[in-house]
Amino acid sequence: MVNPTPSQSLRALVCGAAISCLLLFSGCQIQQPVRVDASFNTAPALATRGPSDIAVLPIEDGTKDHAVERHLTFLRQEVMRQLPDRLFTPLRSEIVDASLRSEAAPIGESMLTPATLQRIAGRVREDALLAIRVDTWDESSLMTNRRVKFALQAALVGSDGQQLWSGSLKGDVKAGGAGAAPLGRDSAARSCAELAVRELLLNLPRRTIQ
Repeated sequence: MVNPTPSQSLRALVCGAAISCLLLFSGCQIQQPVRVDASFNTAPALATRGPSDIAVLPIEDGTKDHAVERHLTFLRQEVMRQLPDRLFTPLRSEIVDASLRSEAAPIGESMLTPATLQRIAGRVREDALLAIRVDTWDESSLMTNRRVKFALQAALVGSDGQQLWSGSLKGDVKAGGAGAAPLGRDSAARSCAELAVRELLLNLPRRTIQ
């Protein structure tokens, strides 16, 4: 049996380290914290009008078995918290709710229906109205892979009911993003909700300041 020379041992060690790095890199590539597919349309009027004050409607739960119900208030608060990053100013939710208390979509119809949005637009004296509907919220992998699958729709309409921006976003996100996931189911789910909102608003063009 021939023992390897020092140079052969060094080459084997270097090759082994390189393979380990490649495997680690491949694993990191596979475990992307955010994987989304977005489809949005922006009307030219969004830039020309440059709306500032935004009335954020209560988030609509379009999921089966009300899967996202317990997160609806948090999602709305998160949208309002992140809107200033896009240079928009959210109106206080109390003002929005008081102005729209008697308004509701017809039974079986979404608030995102253009006719419904046109009917309630301008009631809060807002520059634009933002409506969001969650169609899918799947936490089945939350306690194993720390991930949530989701799908949502959103629309921004002017105070006259003209549609300024609309579309859909779907995908899955990992609690904690690229970092460690929070402990506890609710904390992890809300971390995923925060990331989902961030991805949604990244598709909303920043306000054009006149």
